[in-house]
Amino acid sequence: MIAPLPSRRRGFVGGVAILAVIAIAAAAVLAGSGAGGGGAASFSAPASASAIAAGTSPGGVYTPGQVTPGSTASASPVSSFQPIDMFAPEPTPTPAPSRAPGTTSRPGRTGPPAIPLVDPGRDIPDQSFAWLTLKAAGRIVLSNGQIGLLGAGADPLANPVTGLPLPDARRLNVTWTRWIVEPPASGTDAKGNSYHDLTYWNMCGPGAATVALYYWQQLTGHPNVTGTAGYFLDPYVAAGMAWPSGGPTFTAPNGQAEHLGTYWSGSVKVSGFTAHARGFIMYLAMAVLPAGWTSPGIDVFVGGTGKALYPTRGSPPPDMQAALNWEASGRATDWAETYYATVHRWDPTLARDLTAAVMMDVGRDGVPVVAAVDTYYLPNWQAGSKTPHTRHAISIVGYDNTANPPTFTYLDTCGRSCNSRGGNQNGQIHVISQAQMALAMADGNGMGFVW
Repeated sequence: MIAPLPSRRRGFVGGVAILAVIAIAAAAVLAGSGAGGGGAASFSAPASASAIAAGTSPGGVYTPGQVTPGSTASASPVSSFQPIDMFAPEPTPTPAPSRAPGTTSRPGRTGPPAIPLVDPGRDIPDQSFAWLTLKAAGRIVLSNGQIGLLGAGADPLANPVTGLPLPDARRLNVTWTRWIVEPPASGTDAKGNSYHDLTYWNMCGPGAATVALYYWQQLTGHPNVTGTAGYFLDPYVAAGMAWPSGGPTFTAPNGQAEHLGTYWSGSVKVSGFTAHARGFIMYLAMAVLPAGWTSPGIDVFVGGTGKALYPTRGSPPPDMQAALNWEASGRATDWAETYYATVHRWDPTLARDLTAAVMMDVGRDGVPVVAAVDTYYLPNWQAGSKTPHTRHAISIVGYDNTANPPTFTYLDTCGRSCNSRGGNQNGQIHVISQAQMALAMADGNGMGFVW
């Protein structure tokens, strides 16, 4: 479960572009590389995120119009790509009708979710208009283990090295990531310590971000998703708060109470399967500390009024975005403008933009999109009339534009222990129509996506 989206207005004026439907004419290759004709894109490997924000192309790398060494292809064809709408203004909530005479209920609220409980110890840096404009144009790219800047005339829907159009279908290798499953709220950890911690039910944000960062580790060498291990304790004391009354409890194998929290490693054998990356999930949930933060973790343990929260309210998208950029950057000085930015639920062309973003992240750069959705629309949460409306985070790891209807593939780190519905199994790979996924982000408790 994830917290509602904070209303953090940035200091820029946004306009909604007139957007066209993307037309793609590539061959259908599931889990494959690009196919088709065309030439190499212009690609720069900036020295830092600052260079990207300034729109510069440092020397010693490719220049606009230059063909990638080793390629004999001609210039890329012009794409029908239209910029992602990163600047759609948040609509003003519309008050519900006044209550009827004789009733005692208070008027409700429609529109975007209300401003949530936000940890005041986490400074989420603004991303500059210049950098967001480049991101919206699809020019921030991950290629050959480097984050770079596409030339102004390059096609964002083409491979930046070969210039070939992106495939109509691709799924990332999920052999390892499908087994990234959150720990249950009660049980024993990797060292046999017993615990009871209701916050563990609300770790889908760290789980989805862990799935995404696994692919960064494979492509860039960091962060250490597969090997992170240690004890992890709910960070109330670390954030300067008193331990909450009735909070988590931990017991060592000898029966004595201990205060180290729980121990997790890169792989843990539990319940008939091997769960991966629990150490890193716990690190993101409770210990990650981007520069400028005084409260660790991306789950919300301290409310906006400074009150300790138990259980946690989950991870807001801005906190997930911050952690993704912090870790993907290798903890660089200018980490906030590394790769990830957020498209909000009120984007008027959300469905079109989602498909384009997934194609660029998954099909071009080889990393997932993290989605903030309402579980009501997810196939693995279906239970007839009992299907819940719950804020949730998942990772989109594939797309197929040739399917009828077109589909996305996603991983949900909430395993059987936190969602025992018939359509949900540990290690399962889920498929959903692209229209349904967009609806899950735009309606009910949905919030958008981080790409």
